[in-house]
Amino acid sequence: MIKAEYTEEQLSEMREDAFVNIKEACMRLQERSNCGNEVVIKMLNEVSEFYITQQEKNN
Repeated sequence: MIKAEYTEEQLSEMREDAFVNIKEACMRLQERSNCGNEVVIKMLNEVSEFYITQQEKNN
C-alpha cells in the first residue's frame, strides 16, 4: 500500500467518516443478529488486531 501524507484536517475527516460507517455497520449487525455489545466489541477488537498484525508485517 502506498503511504500518503495527510493534513490533520484530512485525517480528522477520515476518522469521522470511518467512525460513522463502522458504527452503522455494527448497528446493522446487531439489528440482524440481535447480538449484544460484547459481540460487537469482540469483533472490533479482532479487526483491530488484524490491522495491527498487518502493520507489524510491513515494518
